[in-house]
Amino acid sequence: MSLTFLMIVEDENDKKFMLDLYLKFYPLLKQRAFFLTRNYDVVDDLIQDSFIKLITKIPLLRSLNSYQLTSYVVNTLKHTCLDYLRKEARIAQQAFSGGTDDIAEQIPDLQAATEEQYVKQEEFEALEQALFQLTERDRNLLYFKYIMSMKDKEIARLVHIPSQHVRQYITRARSRALRILKESERI
Repeated sequence: MSLTFLMIVEDENDKKFMLDLYLKFYPLLKQRAFFLTRNYDVVDDLIQDSFIKLITKIPLLRSLNSYQLTSYVVNTLKHTCLDYLRKEARIAQQAFSGGTDDIAEQIPDLQAATEEQYVKQEEFEALEQALFQLTERDRNLLYFKYIMSMKDKEIARLVHIPSQHVRQYITRARSRALRILKESERI
């Protein structure tokens, strides 16, 4: 876990803010970057590039609430990954432009893979929009259960509901999210 992007930040308060941001979002960003690129070798570099882009946005980042901040950081990473995938597709296309038919059939279609990634990303964005239409409690329940992989007792303690009711609350939150997705005709 390299923190070279922090050398660019001059103000100590900004350094601390960016370090806290990095530590808070690193696991999520690592998972998201791998999901988009399917290449662990470049994940940390893409996260670093994303944080370099975020340095100029520190005042904006400080003004966002936690959900907006999460969305902003994840979307910055998404765009960094998509830029990387486009660049890799162009490089692969140029490297094999003069090949024979036998080799050309063996080369995977990176453009199709990029388009599939884009379609999946659009689906995630629709889900993200649906989640922002839910109540804060529903968002927290789904976040704690599916992103943080917390146990029902931990969720009950954080959300202040009886532990035997957590599953029912999560089921209802999922149903509300599905209803919002269907109403917006994105599913």
